[in-house]
Amino acid sequence: TMGDAPEFDDIRVVHINAGNDEGADITIEINSKRITVSLFANSSWQDEGNSQLGTTIEDQLIQLLNQAVTAADEEYDDLINRALDTILDIGGPAFSKVAPPMCDSSQSASPDLHSHLYPDALDFRLQTIDGKVAIFQIDPDEAISLPDAAPDPRFPTVFQPDSLLPLYSSKAIFVEHVFVSGNGTVSQVQVDGQNMLCKARRTGLQDPGLELELMNLQKIWKYNLSSASTIRVPRLRGYVKHVYSGAIIGLLRDWVPSGCHGNTLRDIDVCAVSPDLRRRWAAQIRQTVSRLHAIGVIWGDGKASNVIVDKNDDVWLIDLAGGWSRGWVDEDLADTVEGDDQAVARIVKFLDL
Repeated sequence: TMGDAPEFDDIRVVHINAGNDEGADITIEINSKRITVSLFANSSWQDEGNSQLGTTIEDQLIQLLNQAVTAADEEYDDLINRALDTILDIGGPAFSKVAPPMCDSSQSASPDLHSHLYPDALDFRLQTIDGKVAIFQIDPDEAISLPDAAPDPRFPTVFQPDSLLPLYSSKAIFVEHVFVSGNGTVSQVQVDGQNMLCKARRTGLQDPGLELELMNLQKIWKYNLSSASTIRVPRLRGYVKHVYSGAIIGLLRDWVPSGCHGNTLRDIDVCAVSPDLRRRWAAQIRQTVSRLHAIGVIWGDGKASNVIVDKNDDVWLIDLAGGWSRGWVDEDLADTVEGDDQAVARIVKFLDL
């Protein structure tokens, strides 16, 4: 029955591979363990004349995941949750054996970035056998998708690392606090005993957002080295390389601790801040964006939550990976100077000036 499924403290869907009728898979993280469930279409079921019994559970799940791939955000969550509920009802007991709840604190010691980005996954298969649905562990080579290969350092990119900036191995970076995770990570990390912010992607520079942000931060870093004025964007500190393949998979930048008002402008109670200070923030944002434009960099995703306020009440612009956010930039102005100017005007309005 439904009630027998064990409770999991911490569960989320990491990613899905779907889009054809042959099969699909779904990777979930339970209590910090990754589990990939492979689903193969059950054609033999129909051949045996069972069609009057309806489709097998694996075929229904493949359809759900196929729909999820093309669905809008709200529908996506609903479809994924339906698939997840079915899989947990069947696989719950098996999963709870391999992914027990983490009660001792030793397991939550800060992992290295590599094991956070590329955790070992256990493979399972869900299959209807003689009319009964079962879930069982399989070898990685029996799974529907090939295991992830390490990103190739020879992948052609416009971006080229600057030899004056250090390269850090993904095993030499320790994760202190995760803000975003899944196919990549945004996290506060320790490197050589220093706090930094790390952005890394499993696929490395094949991710266009990572390549763009690296190119932008590098241009700003060069400008700040040689110019009397500074661009108020946290400074690029180095590159992250895949410990085995040597491919660049991320960036490290200054960690800017937030002041007393809140992490970002979005979190700040604007009415509680003096008009003078708000005017200073607006001036710093305008000046920073115009200096970015002068060196050929577009902020892109300009919005209040991409402006941080430090302990000296100065602002810093973050997230230079392109894109746009509804309500801050019109879609047809995405990644343009005009789009940035529109975002700045809306941030100034948000500051009630």
